[in-house]
Amino acid sequence: MFEMPETFVGRTPLEILMAEHCPTIMAEVEREIAKIEQLPVMKKLSELATPVYGNDPSELIAMRFLYKAAVALLLGPTGIGKSSFVLQLAIHLAVGRALFGIEPGAFYRRIGMRVLLVQAENDEGDLAEMRDGILKGCENLTEAEKAEAMTRIKIVTICDRSAERFTEMLDVLLEKEGPFDIVIVDPAFAYLGGDTNSQKAVSHFMRELINPLLHKHNVGMLLCHHTNKPLRGKEKDGWAAGDFAYLGAGSAEWVNPARAALAIRSIGSDRIFELRAAKRGRRLGWKDADGESTNVQHIAHHDEPGVICWRQATEEELEALKAAEPSKGRPRKFDLLDVLHCLNCCPGQNQSYYQRKISDRLGCSTAAIQQALATCIDDGLLERTKIGVSNRYILTGKARDLIAKSPSVINWTDTEYRNAEKE
Repeated sequence: MFEMPETFVGRTPLEILMAEHCPTIMAEVEREIAKIEQLPVMKKLSELATPVYGNDPSELIAMRFLYKAAVALLLGPTGIGKSSFVLQLAIHLAVGRALFGIEPGAFYRRIGMRVLLVQAENDEGDLAEMRDGILKGCENLTEAEKAEAMTRIKIVTICDRSAERFTEMLDVLLEKEGPFDIVIVDPAFAYLGGDTNSQKAVSHFMRELINPLLHKHNVGMLLCHHTNKPLRGKEKDGWAAGDFAYLGAGSAEWVNPARAALAIRSIGSDRIFELRAAKRGRRLGWKDADGESTNVQHIAHHDEPGVICWRQATEEELEALKAAEPSKGRPRKFDLLDVLHCLNCCPGQNQSYYQRKISDRLGCSTAAIQQALATCIDDGLLERTKIGVSNRYILTGKARDLIAKSPSVINWTDTEYRNAEKE
């Protein structure tokens, strides 16, 4: 038989409910009252301090592109290497070195930064592979700098909480494991805890949860965020400079409270990408080949298979990419030498393989490549054999003489393609 606890005897249900929950409710009320009592600092306009460049510990990225208690966004499509990019940037910032013109403030160029990387999607093996690839590929860093960076970066995986629960955990980590100069969060989707298209949800996350936390711990943040799925092979051709800040998926409120934004953007290549300083970009002081101010750089994946690392794209690669761009709505007219160079670098593949690879690289139609293969056979540049039901192609001596005299500016030896299905 159920016996009512003595503390409940003679009390109404309302009194019992209040006794159970009142302490929690009162504690929340007291916290809100405390927030109201802690009024923000008010200053006269004349009292605002002008930044002093050169010895300012609040200046994280040079010319105050990013400073402490502020957020910068890194925008980019899925699968291109945002995680490896931010780890590579973290390693450089940790020892006060610039990466692709993203230069630490003068104070941190001398002492380096203490970096916390909070991530949700990579396991320890993925992170270790990225670390090892970056250390191998970044020949600009000394061995001493690489060793120092390993001690100044801490990594934590949080994949089981979002919104308030996430920022409460981050608050504790910053308090117990800090101090840190910059926190990198990868990706925003993992921690929002709401609809990314909702201005209300994004504003609450960015303005009411993240910003107060950064002010409390006097730390800056680089927040990784995915872009929308592109409508075509290239994202948003014809956008004006300021539009690129809004590449991020969902509400425009992602970028509105952010003090700065970088975007890694597809330009039609699987190896070369555009790095664009989409918000406050002029502060970085980037220059193009003619010495003119620019908000754009081009970066590429490392050439060596298995080395997960970013590098600066070369002028030759950019010229080749530009030459390979299709004309307005029409397939690119390409030279037969392009086909011969591809077959020479990737021998023994079937027709579908070459159609897909050359089409992807040069922006031409697969039908045009099929016709080019037939033309090469007619001109005595290729011989065709069959293995099973698939066509195979062999370069003739005439073809080898031609490609020896005219080297290709395109690197056809990349390994991301796989044999096509048998025809």
